[in-house]
Amino acid sequence: MLHKTNIGKFGFRTTLLASISLGLALTAAGCGNANNNNGNASASASPSDSASAAPSASSPASSGASPSAGSELPPVELTWYYPQNAANADLQLVNEAVNKITKEKINATVKLNPIDFGTYEQKMNTMTASGEKMDIIWTSSWLFKFDQNQLKGAFLPLDDLLKTHGQKLHDSLEKKFWDDASLQGKIYAVPNFQFSAQRASLVIQKRFIDKYKLDTSTIKKMEDLEPFLKQIKEGEPGITPFGTWKGFYTALLYGIDTKVPVYYDDPTNTVLPDVTKEMKENYALAHSWYTKGYINENAATLKSAADVYNKGTTAVWFDWTGKPGSEVEYKAADGGYDVVLVPMGEPVFTGAASTLNAISRTSKNPERAMMFLELVNTDKELYNTLVYGIEGKHYEKTTGNFIKINQDAGYFTNTDWIFGNITNEYLPEGAPADKIEQTIKMNNEARVSKYNGFVFNNEPVKTEVANVNAVNEEYAASLGSGTLDPAKYLPIYEEKLKKAGAEKIRAEKQKQLNEWLAANGKQ
Repeated sequence: MLHKTNIGKFGFRTTLLASISLGLALTAAGCGNANNNNGNASASASPSDSASAAPSASSPASSGASPSAGSELPPVELTWYYPQNAANADLQLVNEAVNKITKEKINATVKLNPIDFGTYEQKMNTMTASGEKMDIIWTSSWLFKFDQNQLKGAFLPLDDLLKTHGQKLHDSLEKKFWDDASLQGKIYAVPNFQFSAQRASLVIQKRFIDKYKLDTSTIKKMEDLEPFLKQIKEGEPGITPFGTWKGFYTALLYGIDTKVPVYYDDPTNTVLPDVTKEMKENYALAHSWYTKGYINENAATLKSAADVYNKGTTAVWFDWTGKPGSEVEYKAADGGYDVVLVPMGEPVFTGAASTLNAISRTSKNPERAMMFLELVNTDKELYNTLVYGIEGKHYEKTTGNFIKINQDAGYFTNTDWIFGNITNEYLPEGAPADKIEQTIKMNNEARVSKYNGFVFNNEPVKTEVANVNAVNEEYAASLGSGTLDPAKYLPIYEEKLKKAGAEKIRAEKQKQLNEWLAANGKQ
C-alpha cells in the first residue's frame, strides 16, 4: 500500500534560500517539497507493478478506466500545462500516442503544453490571473506555489470528483499524501508519488574522484570538501570546482525543521528568524569559495539548476534531494559523465507537495480531467509514454523492467516526477534495480516533522510577505552564492528584511503555530 509522505510546509518566507534549495533539488533530480506534509509507499510496491500498490489495485493492464468507458462518453479535449527542461521535437508524435490511449479509455484527447522551467511560473501566473480556460495545471510547493495559488482560488476542490471519477486514484495513496494536497480541509491537487523526502547530498563526477583518490566517506560537512575543490582548481583548467545556482544553504544540515522553521531540539517551538546563525556561516563559506574561484561566477544569475552542470564542466554540485537512482539522471544531464551521490545528512520527510497536478477552476470538463489524472497515475503504458516517449523510437526495452533511452531521438524529459506515480515507470539503464523499493524505504524511514499538518495562512500579513519576497529577490541569491561579501551586505539585507515586515510575519507564524499546537494537544 502506498504510504503518504510528509512534506515540510516551509513558511514561504523562511528565507528565499530555503525555497531555492527546494527548487534546486526538484529541478535537478525531482522531489522535495515546501508545502510540507507527508508521503510514502510500502515496500510491497514493485518496479514492475502498476503505480497503485493498494490492496485493491489491479494490474497495469486493467487499471484506469474500463476499456468500454470511452464509447459511453462524449468526446472532449483537455489541456495540461507543466514545466520541462527543454523543448522536444517529437512532442506532437508523443501527444498523438498519448491520445490514442486516452481516446480508447476515456474518450478524451489531451493537448500537452510543456513550458520551460525558467518561465513556467510567470506564464502560469498570467494565465490564471486572466481566467484562461485550462484543465490540468502542474503545481508545487516551490514553483507556481500550490498553497498561494489555491488561496487565490486557482484550483477546484477534488474531494467529490475523487469519489465519483477517481476512486482508484484515491485508494492508491495513503491519507498522508492527500493531506499534503489539502488546504482548509479540502483536497485541491493530486500528488505525484515519488521520493518524498530530502537527503542533502553532493554530486561529484566520478572521473575526478578516481583521479584525486577522494575518499567520499570523509566528507561529513561542507567544509570537508574544500581540499578537493582546491585540487580541482589547481589541476583541472576549464572545470568549475563547485557549481551552484543561487546558493547551497539548507536547513536540512543544521537540525532545523524545514516545515516551520524551528530547531529539532527546541521544546519551546520558537520560530526562527529569516536569517539564522547557520545561514550566516553558510554565506561566509560561500563567499570564501567564491573569492578563491571555486564557485561559478554566474551562480547568482543562472536561470535554472540544470545550468550548473549540464555542460559536464562542473566537478561538484549540491543536491538538496538526494533521491535514489538520481545518478543516472545526472549522468544524462551532465554530458554523459558518471557521477557519485554523497549523502550529507539523514533523509527528512518533506511530503507530496513538491509535485502535484491540479484541476483548474476554469476547466470545462473537470470530471474527465479527473478521469485522466486517475489514468496517468494507474496506467503503466500512458505514464511511460509521457515520460519516455514511443517505444522503438525514443527508447528500447532491454531486460526486465529496464530500458535504453535514446536522448537524441526527439523526446527526452528526465522528469518522471512531473507526470504521475513513479512506481509505474520503466527503469533507465544504470538505475538501481531496486530504485522503487529504495524510494519507498527512504520515504518510510525519513524524519517526519512534528509540525506535520500545520499550514501557515499568510493572509493577515500578505503585504509584508510581498515586501519580504522583494528583498529576498534582491539579496538572497547573491549572498547565498557567495557573490556578495556578507560582512558588508548581510547587515543591509537584515535591515531591509526588518523594514519589510519580516518580524511581523514571524510573530504571526508563531501565533498560528501556538494555536495549532494547542488545538492538536502538542503543547
